[in-house]
Amino acid sequence: MRIITLLLLWTVSPLSAQVTRVLFIGNSYTYSNDLPGLFTQLAGSLGNTVETAMVAPGGFTFEGHTTNPASQNAIAQGDWDVVVLQEQSQRPSFPPAQVAQEVYPFAEQLVQQIAAANPCARSVFLMTWGRENGDQQNCASYPPLCTYTGMQQRLWESYVAMAQDNAAIVAPAGSVWRAYRSAHPSAQLYTDGSHPNLLGSFIVATTLYSSIFAEPSTASTLVPGALVPADAAEVRDLASSIVSDSAATWNLDVYDPVAEADLAYVGGTNILFSNNTNGAVQQEWHFGDGTTSTDVDPLHTYATAGDYTVTLIVSDACGRSDSTQLVVDLLGAGLSDGALPRTVRVSWMNDRLVVHHQPERGMLRLTDPRGRLLLERTVQAADRQEVPLPIPHRGPMVWHLSGEAGATHTGLVIPTP
Repeated sequence: MRIITLLLLWTVSPLSAQVTRVLFIGNSYTYSNDLPGLFTQLAGSLGNTVETAMVAPGGFTFEGHTTNPASQNAIAQGDWDVVVLQEQSQRPSFPPAQVAQEVYPFAEQLVQQIAAANPCARSVFLMTWGRENGDQQNCASYPPLCTYTGMQQRLWESYVAMAQDNAAIVAPAGSVWRAYRSAHPSAQLYTDGSHPNLLGSFIVATTLYSSIFAEPSTASTLVPGALVPADAAEVRDLASSIVSDSAATWNLDVYDPVAEADLAYVGGTNILFSNNTNGAVQQEWHFGDGTTSTDVDPLHTYATAGDYTVTLIVSDACGRSDSTQLVVDLLGAGLSDGALPRTVRVSWMNDRLVVHHQPERGMLRLTDPRGRLLLERTVQAADRQEVPLPIPHRGPMVWHLSGEAGATHTGLVIPTP
């Protein structure tokens, strides 16, 4: 039997006219107790200025928002830092096959619409909570919905899947809600077995804060309305802990660049560095000797042998940044190969490699600065031999020569026009 969605009729206010940085797209679960306002107050108490707008018609679904003029106009305004997406309370808890038809395609469509109008915005899926006693309307058709626990588990599975499938973030309000219920079985979080009371909405606000700002809200002293201060403090602690303890599950860093770097010893105190970061538009290398470079793959010569810690700082088109470090050991094997008197060398001439003074049969390997293999060829003992490149390449290349007797040589060759 196909499960039927119960539309929750709720009186809502019209969309706020102000242009803001955080857009809430949802329904009465978002509208209840003015969740955007609670979030703004909490952020302000922690020194973060937040302005919000909301589109939240009662009972609305992701499917409805994909064509709703108010939702589409709000998304198209642009300049959002974050768009919070909250699905109708029942749909994500339905059987997986039904969710795949009724929820996932429209979640994907919304994320795409957001990205098209707001290239630097982060989409955040707001995981909702199970109904106080499960979804009794659909219990007979799908037994997991007969209890709060079963319904919450299905919501968890669907929201995490939506975030993973769309490279977005999930704010696990449902998980914090479940933990609070477990710790306080008699606590009341609902007004009608479905919608949140003020304490329930504060659980959601604190979860959103930690998910969006990637920091705890424990330092806040905000106590909304008539909440008990100790309860508010416990909620802040619980939300901060659950979000941070499973940050990878919630995809919190999915929008951030991940700095990746490598290095190659190319003779003497010369090091070829490689920025392997995907999506980086700017980079800054700090070589550990007081010098820097903004080149993508710089070749650096150290004045003296020693150990150096090299830092790469990268940023993407949205100004998000990351860094990583490498250790250069010029007192170890990295220098020993390059510092020995070397007669063997490789040069570039007339679109060919030239191997000089190779004393024995061996293997020549040629890679680009990122380690991708360009050539692997057997060379003979010869004073001079030419090796053509099978594929034209104009950037720096690292060559490695290993002889059958065990001698190895490494260096850098840069093609000339």
